[in-house]
Amino acid sequence: MIFREYNLEGGGNVDLSRLRANRMSLPNYSLAHQHLPIVCHDVFIRYGGGVLLVVRDNHPHKGELWPLGGRIERGFSTEDSLRMIVRRESRLELEDISMIGSIRIFAGTDPFSHGKGTDCPAFVYSATGIGKLRLDSLHKDPTIVTPERYDKIRDSLHPYVRDFMDLLI
Repeated sequence: MIFREYNLEGGGNVDLSRLRANRMSLPNYSLAHQHLPIVCHDVFIRYGGGVLLVVRDNHPHKGELWPLGGRIERGFSTEDSLRMIVRRESRLELEDISMIGSIRIFAGTDPFSHGKGTDCPAFVYSATGIGKLRLDSLHKDPTIVTPERYDKIRDSLHPYVRDFMDLLI
């Protein structure tokens, strides 16, 4: 699998900070979410002797064990965006980031109740988490999945989570 980010324009590097934008207002983001695929990244974090999964407290996939991640931040490399989101969601720093695949999730639910569901192509990573875990308000019930625990919960996981956990455990 090849994944590269090219920072080129007219033979030189693009100043990524020029591409950054303030976050959209919720009504505007809801409209974008309703009409466009939202490109995301998720990370399966090695932490505490296993792989960290958390329970999502928002749609889509509310109430399910899931890796941390979310929408790629405009104007940042994918890995820098992933670091920022994980820091915001969990206070963890990431090391040894490695892309392990890509997916596209279609969900009938969405976080804005616009009724059009969610369409998210995503880059999937593994990494090592460093620091003391402290989740934000959109995530709860951190679960460190060891090989022994994985055998007990495997069948209850979303197929996406299960497929990548099968690779990692």
